[in-house]
Amino acid sequence: MKSRGFTLIEMLVAVGLVALMGVVCWRGLAFIANQRASVEQETTELADIALPARATTPELPLAVAIGSGANGSAELEILRTVAIGVEQSQPVRVLYHVDGRGLVRSTGADDVLVLPKVARFEVRVNAGGFWLDAGQAQAMQPAVRPFTRAGAIEIMVDDREGARYVKVLAL
Repeated sequence: MKSRGFTLIEMLVAVGLVALMGVVCWRGLAFIANQRASVEQETTELADIALPARATTPELPLAVAIGSGANGSAELEILRTVAIGVEQSQPVRVLYHVDGRGLVRSTGADDVLVLPKVARFEVRVNAGGFWLDAGQAQAMQPAVRPFTRAGAIEIMVDDREGARYVKVLAL
């Protein structure tokens, strides 16, 4: 007697294989979605450097500028991008400076107190193995060649009790 159709074992094997392929495909899609989110985040971070900004020295990336405030403390300006929708971003200038309250982050729309009771804020740039203060970095002429790209920025914060906090950021 010749039977037509599939046996129960054949059907179970086929359903099992389809389920296994579904799990593998689902994990693959999840991996691709995670990688896409990671690439978008890195693109946003790289766009911070690529956006045109007011650079004060030839050594700094274009998205970073160092200036001097009214009270002799430094001002650090960073151009960032902020997501405003799906696949849309907007450049925003973020300015770190010292006022009567302490170290403040200004975006133009609002001011946020980052560290209270800060008396002095200093920024130095390491370029070509030398540390340049904000004033020295501003005094450098862009026509001087060759120039060396900055390798690091040192941020120093002095509080009103005389304690100093230092952070070095590699560029």
